[in-house]
Amino acid sequence: MNPFFKPNNLIATFIAVILIGAGIALFYMNHQNTSQTETTSTDISLPESEPEDGFIEITRTSEQSLSQVALIHADHDAPVLDNTEKTELELIRESIDWSDAPSPAPELVKTDDYDAYIGVTKEYLTYVFDKMGYTGEKIDSGETTAIPPLIVVTINKGWADDETVQFKKSIFYRVILTLILYENEAVLREREKLLAILDTRSDDGSFSPQQMNRLNKLAHNYRVIKEELEEPLSEEQIQELIIRVDTVPPSLALAQAAHESGYATSRFAYTANALFGQWDWSADAIKPQQQRKGMGNYGIRKFDQPIDSVRAYIWNLNTHRAYAGFRKERASQRGEQRGLAKMDSQKLAGTLTSYSERGAEYTEELKSTIRFNRLERADHLRLMQGEPVYFN
Repeated sequence: MNPFFKPNNLIATFIAVILIGAGIALFYMNHQNTSQTETTSTDISLPESEPEDGFIEITRTSEQSLSQVALIHADHDAPVLDNTEKTELELIRESIDWSDAPSPAPELVKTDDYDAYIGVTKEYLTYVFDKMGYTGEKIDSGETTAIPPLIVVTINKGWADDETVQFKKSIFYRVILTLILYENEAVLREREKLLAILDTRSDDGSFSPQQMNRLNKLAHNYRVIKEELEEPLSEEQIQELIIRVDTVPPSLALAQAAHESGYATSRFAYTANALFGQWDWSADAIKPQQQRKGMGNYGIRKFDQPIDSVRAYIWNLNTHRAYAGFRKERASQRGEQRGLAKMDSQKLAGTLTSYSERGAEYTEELKSTIRFNRLERADHLRLMQGEPVYFN
């Protein structure tokens, strides 16, 4: 058996590099940590040509390391699993024959806090995608409806050098989708908790002190109110909170990440783990080579991990006044649906003219990217049940 797949309490199928010190602690930044930033387009150009299938399956022979991944037991308010039962991810892993895994095998590194597999190659990554059924063909056929919880923790400079556009997009879309689904699930859990509170309020519409406290905290986190209050939210504030605490269609998020980061090849991506162009006026910001006049001494916000960038992006769409039209359209599409709702990402993309100085031209490019790469398929997928694997 390949040593990369020896039994352990995290799936042994992916890449890794060890996260250290403060990087681990900062991974769990909450939405409030992003309140000083705004999202806007960094206008990263896309390749001139695109493959027909953003999830295209590709076989690689290069042994160059693509990324470094930490397998951390994340506390992200996820459901508690029964340790006596195997997770969906573990059952799938054990059903696969890994005997033809490419060499060299990744090395397992154990610490007191987490296990990490290091030295994973591009060949190994695409091999794992194939074995786990994470390919466009199996998504199209309906055979694959859940994808492995693979969380990228850093972006390496030059990871796609000398690679085809097809390969770059094949890796990018599958890796970034996991981050989006992971954060969307966290938001959806918040939404379900919110709706549960509203479902159980008393006949006169009042809340218990504990319920009122939870609602006020959530309303503050989502910028419905400027500071936590000791009085109940108004009905108008409650309705606004319902509109704000919701998911972003994965297809739309994938298209924006591709545009804003140049498929994770831009300087902002590999120096700051920035996928969506968060503007920042602090001294820690990464300065663009040519700052736009009249904007001050701004830069692009640095993130400890790419998932922090995804979290900030979703939070900004859910809170910033510039995206009120997006939220209104999303609420209209959701209607009375509970849980994960199917939404029209192209129509939602049309509401994001404020995201870029190019306005309608930018939103048309997003629509084209969604359509050309058939990214709507991502909106039907979910993460497999199991402890997430964190990788670069």
